[in-house]
Amino acid sequence: MVAYGSWLRPERDQEMRRSIAAVFFDVDGVLVDSLPQHLQICRDKATEFELSIQIPSENEFRMMVARGVRVSPMYKFFVAVGFPHNLARRAVLDYEREFSEKYRPQLFEGVGKILTLIRQRGLRLGLVTSNTRENVLPILGNTTSLFEPSCLFFYDKESPPRPKSWFLHEGSRLMNLRPEECLYVGDQPSDAEAAMKSRFHFLGVTYGWGILESDTKYATVNSISKIPSWIERSNYADRAN
Repeated sequence: MVAYGSWLRPERDQEMRRSIAAVFFDVDGVLVDSLPQHLQICRDKATEFELSIQIPSENEFRMMVARGVRVSPMYKFFVAVGFPHNLARRAVLDYEREFSEKYRPQLFEGVGKILTLIRQRGLRLGLVTSNTRENVLPILGNTTSLFEPSCLFFYDKESPPRPKSWFLHEGSRLMNLRPEECLYVGDQPSDAEAAMKSRFHFLGVTYGWGILESDTKYATVNSISKIPSWIERSNYADRAN
């Protein structure tokens, strides 16, 4: 069994010292700046459904997620901000029809450049997200070509539900890599849990939905531009040991 903490800070555990050969990314809050739009659709639906609830601010929401409140997939998001279960299910249907067109978010600045740089350094890329293919692919645009087609994993309501950890493990299998050779970049404590269960390294981003700069449990970066150098340092440390 992997010791507690090794999945949070890989450099602390000799068992996890493997050079990173592939990077799997979460989408919302990591590659796509989408929290404001997700909170806005909640406000709009609360008004439409005549709900007397106060949708949290971005900072309030991040604190909720940092405390461990589950917000993925979208049904859990609506429940987390105060929707009753029956209206949360109704809101999800509207979200699936409306979000990509009416609330379309943008990539964080520099995403294409950073993903290209990681690929140029010989690492392979995968995607594991609780968002839908229909929402994600139009935003990613040409950057989708940088990912391995067989390792793009989305939330699909037509398929039996599977946890992110299953998709991560499946992605490493499809790449013919050991899980210990893979990194998952996420922005929520639940992403770190998925990495742990999959025996992946984990890197948290503090500019996303729910990992705070003050949280010392995780290896973190505060900008997407710092991800390549973090990987380079990690791999250098692996080779030195």
